[in-house]
Amino acid sequence: MNARIASGEYSRSGFSYKSLLLWEFGYVVILVLWAFAGQSEALKLVANGFAFALVLRVGMVLLGQFNRLEHGARVLIGFVLFFAAANLMVNIDTAEIGETIKILSIFMFYVTGLTTDEEYFENAPSRLLVALFVGLPVLSALFDLYRGGGANSDFNEQTLSFFANRNNAVAFTVVSAWTLMLGGVRRWIIVAYLAVSVVAFKTLGALVAILFAFYLVYSGFNIVRNLVVGAAAAAAGAAFYFEFDGNLGILSRATTAWRSLNSVLAESGGIWGLAKMDYGQIYVAAETSDISLIFRLKHWVNLISLYTDGPLINQLFGFGVGSSVKLTDLNLVPHNDYLRFFFELGPGLFICFIVLNILVLKRIGGFFISIPAVFIFIYFFSDNLVNNFLVMSFFYFTAGALSTSLRRSRANQSEDMRGTEVASANEALRKS
Repeated sequence: MNARIASGEYSRSGFSYKSLLLWEFGYVVILVLWAFAGQSEALKLVANGFAFALVLRVGMVLLGQFNRLEHGARVLIGFVLFFAAANLMVNIDTAEIGETIKILSIFMFYVTGLTTDEEYFENAPSRLLVALFVGLPVLSALFDLYRGGGANSDFNEQTLSFFANRNNAVAFTVVSAWTLMLGGVRRWIIVAYLAVSVVAFKTLGALVAILFAFYLVYSGFNIVRNLVVGAAAAAAGAAFYFEFDGNLGILSRATTAWRSLNSVLAESGGIWGLAKMDYGQIYVAAETSDISLIFRLKHWVNLISLYTDGPLINQLFGFGVGSSVKLTDLNLVPHNDYLRFFFELGPGLFICFIVLNILVLKRIGGFFISIPAVFIFIYFFSDNLVNNFLVMSFFYFTAGALSTSLRRSRANQSEDMRGTEVASANEALRKS
C-alpha cells in the first residue's frame, strides 16, 4: 500500500483529483438524463441524493484530515458555522434548508481541498474522462441553444440542457477549463476555446468577465502597465465592435442593452427612479424585450429597499435563503451573488464569502491557471451561480487543492534555492 501511495495511485485521504472528477461526472450524467427525459421528479431526486452523497463524502475527507487544516481556515469555518446557525434560527420557518446547505457547502469544499497532499493531482483522470466531463454538458447546452429548444422567459432566461440558463452553462464551460489546464493542453488552445465558448453562448456578462480575466492575468496589477494595456485594449475593442457589430449576436445585444438602458434611465430620472416604474413602463421605454440589464438594476434597487426597511435581526443575520424570491416584486433571485449573500445570508456570511474569494485569488492569482477564478469572481456580480452545485463544488474544491499545490511548489523552490546558496557558501569556505 505504501508503495502505491508513493506512486500516486492513492492519496492519504483516499480522495484524489480522479476521484473528484468521477463524482462530478456521475452527477453530470444524471443531470443530462434528467434534462433529456422530460425533467422527471424521480431523476431529480436521484440527482439531489447523489449531490448529498458527494457532500457527505467530502465531509468525511475533511474530518479525517482536519488536523492538517491551517489555523486561518479553521477560523473561517468557525465564523461560517456561527453565522449559518444564526441565520437558520432567525429564519427557521421560511429558509430553504436544502438550498442553504448547498450554498454554504462551498466553504467545506474549499477547506477540504486545502488538506490535499502531494499525491492528489498525481492520480489524474484519463483524457477520455476529462473530454466527457467537459464536452457532454457544453455540447448538450449548445445543442439546446442553437436548435431553439430552450424555454424562454420574459427576461431572456433560457434553459439549456440541465442548466437553468446560459449564464450557468458558460460558467461551467470556463470553470471546467481547469481540467484542460491540468491535462497539459496548450495555452493558446485553451484561450481560443474560452473565447469561442463565451461568444457562442451570447452572454454579455460572461464576455466582460472573460476579457477582464485575460487582461488581469496577463498584465498583472502594475498601474502604469494596466493604463497602457487598457488603452490599447479599449482602442482595439472599439475597432472590433464597429467592424463586427452587425455580424455578431453578442455585440448586437450590447448595442441594444446600452440604448435601452439610456432610454429607460432618461424616463425614470436615474437608477433609483427605477423603483417607481413597473415592468410594463420599462418595456415601453426600452423599446425592446431584451431588458436583462435594466431588470437587474431594478431588481437590485428593490432588494436594497427591502433590506433597509427590514427588521434589525434580519439586517444582522439575513432574511434566509429563498427570501429574495418570496419578497421581491419580481419573485426572482438577485442576479448578483454578492448581493444574494448579503441579503439572504447576512453581512457576516457575506464577509466570509468575500474572505474566501480573496484567499483563492491571493494563493493562485497571477498565474494562467487563475483565469477561471478571476472570471467567476467577476461573474458573481451579474448572475446566480452560488447555488449551482456542479460548478461550485468542482470550482472551490479544485481552488483549494491548487492553493495547496502552488504553495507547496513555492516552498520547495525556496528550499532548493536555499540549498543551492548553502552549497555555494560551503564550497567557497572549503576553497578558502
